[in-house]
Amino acid sequence: MSMLSSSLKNLFSRPFTTKYPYEPADLPPGNRGRVLWDMEKCIFCRKCERNCPTSAIITNKDAKTQTVIRHRCIACNTCVEVCPTQTISMVTEYSKPDIAPTVHVFSVDLPRHEYRVEHLPRYEGRPKD
Repeated sequence: MSMLSSSLKNLFSRPFTTKYPYEPADLPPGNRGRVLWDMEKCIFCRKCERNCPTSAIITNKDAKTQTVIRHRCIACNTCVEVCPTQTISMVTEYSKPDIAPTVHVFSVDLPRHEYRVEHLPRYEGRPKD
């Protein structure tokens, strides 16, 4: 097939992607999605933080919070497996997309499985000398 005929075919065909988040995502079976904390069960043992292969979890015992850096989390399920109190679970939904990196902060002060979204500063490149 020539490039011109391929281009014309693609020009008049429907896209293969969905318009997520406006349309629901087509999730494959076995998809892990993202992690959730039930902070009522958390004993702040920090096993999830120590075992996270991407250092996406930050525990603050004093503030009683668990923070997940969304762009670092690879949904590997390691934190769920090592949690002694089954505080952490995986849900098959995705986080809403955002233009800046975000963190999800789970706190004892918030209702079960609820979190606060905070934005990380944008990376602006290497500082100038």
